[in-house]
Amino acid sequence: MKEAVNSLVKLLVKSALLRPDLDYYLIRGSMVIIFVFFGYQKWFEYEAQVLIPYISHGPLIFWLYPAFGIRGGSWFLGVAEWLIAGLLLMGFRNKKLGILGALGSVIMFLSTVTIIPFMPNAWEASAGGFPAMAASTTTFLMKDVVLLAASVYLLKQDALRAAIAESSNSPTTILLTMLTRSGLFASDFDYHLLRASMVIVFLFFGYTKWFQYGAEAMVPFISHGPFIFWLYPAFGFRGAARFLGAWEWLTCVLLFSGFWNKNLGILGAIASTVAFASTITIIPFIPDGWAASAGGFPAMAGAVPFLMKDVVLLAVSIYLLKQDVVRASASASARYGLPLRWFVY
Repeated sequence: MKEAVNSLVKLLVKSALLRPDLDYYLIRGSMVIIFVFFGYQKWFEYEAQVLIPYISHGPLIFWLYPAFGIRGGSWFLGVAEWLIAGLLLMGFRNKKLGILGALGSVIMFLSTVTIIPFMPNAWEASAGGFPAMAASTTTFLMKDVVLLAASVYLLKQDALRAAIAESSNSPTTILLTMLTRSGLFASDFDYHLLRASMVIVFLFFGYTKWFQYGAEAMVPFISHGPFIFWLYPAFGFRGAARFLGAWEWLTCVLLFSGFWNKNLGILGAIASTVAFASTITIIPFIPDGWAASAGGFPAMAGAVPFLMKDVVLLAVSIYLLKQDVVRASASASARYGLPLRWFVY
């Protein structure tokens, strides 16, 4: 097993995985995509209605309705999301603007994650309540735990890059000082945060698959998934959901073990990458995935917004894979007293 993983590590380091900043660009690009698509749908009536339970029970955004009304609250979020998308996009070149975009992203997903405890019927009663997420609401919000962690990652990365070029008296330096005192720059803080967020997602989503309601919720995804449609012929209705639940819990355990054992972390990151690559490919095949009332694509509808977040989760999976490969290679180099190039090239 150990030799097989070592061979896998050598294979991965010879690929494009270790290209400088590949994971950073993937996470940034995926977040831009998320904000562009989600911002677009906020301009239409159908999405304004979908948002009512979320805004109404959001402890940080409930004020949008008294201030702007139902449509106005949706438009406000649309403007905010497009502004964040623009700042994150410009952050590819300008790290100061990237910092502003990342701060906006942190605030946005902090606002959505905090809705979960206040959402009515957030936990499925037929499965005994917590931790069985309600398929129609909580599952949608739970992925924002990873998106929040990804936002913190971008904030740290952009702050570190901006700090290199800043003079000591600039406004950006003051912000960087505040972020430093917050502990954001602590070694591997963002790496551990992203890993923990992925562990949480796989733990909760894996749990739902063992119940009838979870199996029913999976029907449109498995039925139209080009890489997972075979689960029904192979395992049946409940068996397919349980197979995915077992896969997600195995991935959860491997990712959790990756806090200490990078070889197991690599296996978990590969399993996570496979899982989210599979779910993203469902998007083109989901019926009624684009709102006809808004002219179709790119106005997301039905299950597509839920699946679109997996673009970020896929990017985070690749990030964890790269980070664990680098750490496993460095550990092997130190253990055997050989140059790192013996393990990386």
